[in-house]
Amino acid sequence: MDTAAAAAVVVAVDLSPTSNGKTPLLSSSKTSYALVTGSGSGSGSGSGSGSGTIPAPATGAACDCLGSTVEAMSVTPPPTPPSRSGDSHAMESCSSVKEAGAPGAATASPAVETRTTQDSASNPATSQSSANASTTPTSALLATATATATATPGSGMGTSTVTGTATPATDQHSPAVITPTTSPPPSVGQLLHWQDMPQYLQFNPYVLRGYRPLQTFKGCLLSLFYWHNETINILTHAIPIFYILAIVPGLMPWDSGYKFLSFCHVFGSVAPWCGSFVYHLFMNIEKGENVYYTLLKLDMVGIWVSQSFGALPLVTATTLCFPPVLKWLIIISYCVLSLWGLYKALTASSPWQRRLCFALPFAMRSILTFLRIRGMVGGSHMALSHVYLQDGVSILGGAIGAMRIPEKWFPGVVDFYLNSHNIMHVLVVVAVYSMHKATIKDFEWMSTQTCHTVANATEQALGHVEL
Repeated sequence: MDTAAAAAVVVAVDLSPTSNGKTPLLSSSKTSYALVTGSGSGSGSGSGSGSGTIPAPATGAACDCLGSTVEAMSVTPPPTPPSRSGDSHAMESCSSVKEAGAPGAATASPAVETRTTQDSASNPATSQSSANASTTPTSALLATATATATATPGSGMGTSTVTGTATPATDQHSPAVITPTTSPPPSVGQLLHWQDMPQYLQFNPYVLRGYRPLQTFKGCLLSLFYWHNETINILTHAIPIFYILAIVPGLMPWDSGYKFLSFCHVFGSVAPWCGSFVYHLFMNIEKGENVYYTLLKLDMVGIWVSQSFGALPLVTATTLCFPPVLKWLIIISYCVLSLWGLYKALTASSPWQRRLCFALPFAMRSILTFLRIRGMVGGSHMALSHVYLQDGVSILGGAIGAMRIPEKWFPGVVDFYLNSHNIMHVLVVVAVYSMHKATIKDFEWMSTQTCHTVANATEQALGHVEL
């Protein structure tokens, strides 16, 4: 039809609870009407335009109806709101208004009904939703929501679970309150990658895996019983401790007037293994960076004891037949150079500096070894081959450790064994064993040597039994 006028009705439903504690779906109907005058156009199965006025009816009753507000809409509002005499009386009033309206209302009803039918046909979901919304219990909107979220990190360090309970407040848009739970610390035996370690433990970027997490004193001790990238370093210096303490003291000439030199040899042979064992076992203790560098200094002190005290029998045997003043001058000079090396070792800031701090004592030993080869000083000639190995293997091991070969060529391949520090540890064991064999030969030579001149007759030592 050409002329259409629409009346919009807004029905507000009060959901506030009554005095008896129940929440009625429709306690009172507050219907507001708008008188629409103007023109409109529409599209669908047909189109039209026009103008009109919807007059208010003389009589009517308010609708207290359940269901869709569109289906229960009254075209002609009453002049005054009715009193609640009963649900049945209100329903009858609704029906009578719809059937016996004023002539103007009857004229406008087809347009309103037609538009309502079109809207319902074009959007059935809205009509169905409106009907469902009017019949939905209020208690269903006040349910308690529980949200549980579980997150698993991709690094493989562990699983952290976050659980929270969301309780709705008066505002249904209030955010849920989530209470996180703390993830457990790394378990014993769980190994980390290089980038997961503290900066002071990232001293070799070519060893990528197998790092122990920061642990307590007990955790560090328990790391003796599972495999990690420090296992070889710990074992290669732990086993010599037991061997030296069980075997070497029985080989020393304690009763031949060389008690102090015998002590120096035993102390110099076992000290590097003790310092290195403690350092590598507890380097990941959770006490922090200062404790780590204290352990590193302990490791360097052990090496210094081997280079100073352990080398005193060699220096003494070489200068045995020198005049007393020259002899003690050489021995004291070696001790001073060793103390200088200790100072440099404790203040070094790089692997190369820690290895070069013993350069001066090594240079003095090299000069004495050269004089021994020429036959100009004392000492057993049979000990020379062991003296060569003692210093040569030490230099080779230190260079391999400083250059980080072979892990620099194959990063991540030799993380657990055969890396530069493993090789250096094995070579240092060979060097100290060579020092032990040379010292035994020198002790045998000194026990039979009578110095009448500066030149020595080392051939007298050839008849002694080799240990």
